[in-house]
Amino acid sequence: LAPQLPALGEADGFPNSASGQTGEMTTMRISDSLKRFLRPVYWWYHRQWEHHLERKRRLKKWREIVFPLGQKVYLIGTPSHDNLGDSAIVLAQKAFLKSCGWEEERIVELTDEDYARDWERIRKWVPKNGFIAQLGGGHLGNQWRNEENLHRRQVSAFAKNRNVIFPQTICYLPGEDGDAEGKASTEVYDGRKKLTMVAREKQSYDIMTSLYPNTRVLLTPDIVLSASMDTFGAKPQRREGVLLCLRSDKERSLPVEERENLEEMLRSKGIAFGYTDMYSGQKVTKQSREMQVREKMEELASAQLVITDRLHGMVFCALAGTPCIAMSSSNHKVRGTYEWISYLPYVRYAKTPEEVERYLPELLAMENCRYDNAPLRPWFDKLAEVVRKDAHN
Repeated sequence: LAPQLPALGEADGFPNSASGQTGEMTTMRISDSLKRFLRPVYWWYHRQWEHHLERKRRLKKWREIVFPLGQKVYLIGTPSHDNLGDSAIVLAQKAFLKSCGWEEERIVELTDEDYARDWERIRKWVPKNGFIAQLGGGHLGNQWRNEENLHRRQVSAFAKNRNVIFPQTICYLPGEDGDAEGKASTEVYDGRKKLTMVAREKQSYDIMTSLYPNTRVLLTPDIVLSASMDTFGAKPQRREGVLLCLRSDKERSLPVEERENLEEMLRSKGIAFGYTDMYSGQKVTKQSREMQVREKMEELASAQLVITDRLHGMVFCALAGTPCIAMSSSNHKVRGTYEWISYLPYVRYAKTPEEVERYLPELLAMENCRYDNAPLRPWFDKLAEVVRKDAHN
């Protein structure tokens, strides 16, 4: 038989199972006590760190707004959403400001995220000699409330600053709300001696001069038409096929049935077509904006023909020399903008799919189209004169 070995116990330096469990429980109690003690300490330091980062961010934003000392121009609320027409406006507007003598370091861009987070500080930090260059687009009226409110806030907050609203469409949809909002807007915009409002089509000009007779109003094409493909770094492309660039938002006016008829007409003629829109599908940042706009412009430049009801779909095609048939959206802005560029032989305006069909042979046969904005320059020169005068007084 194998010899029986004596059991090892506490006398031999080995704890028995009972004493081992007690030790583990003691360790757990100490650990829990430490956690209860350290948890509020951790969160206190965490909050202090967050406050430090927030103070650092605010200081950086203050420096961005105030320095370098001297006169600067401010673009407030530049979009981070993925509508590339609005991003093209930002790029073209900054290029226009530079052409009027503003240096890059004196153009201060504050995004819509800056506006949402820091508006109360922005309105205090922008100096009285700051020139407010409000963004152009299609925002004035009761259709896009957030953007309209941004314009109103800037006019009210910077009443002592020189202030220009770059070329805009204004549209108050019919009904009590539209009438009421139109009247309410006169309290903000009318009678502002340091404000210049710029309409980008004749109908918007008529509305502005009617609603705001005591404020200076100019008529100028969409600011992107002052630019060229080079402004966005876009290059000519090999052209092939037809692209449909049609709205799907609340400005859509083409009925589903007419859209289907348009598609069927192209199929019946054996014309290959694809789909695109003016959205990038991703957030736009200061760093990515030019790349995203360039890619969209080059996509439209790669088509043999574009059919679109989007204003900047038509404008991108004009700059890219892409034959284009424009159709109306729910308001007057596409038709009104087309009137500026109707001298371009490769851009046509169609009210119905039947008119689209009539223009197809002519436009599909066009080659080597080039954008020339010489007829528009006198209108942009008028805006440049106001910008230079307002910015340096």
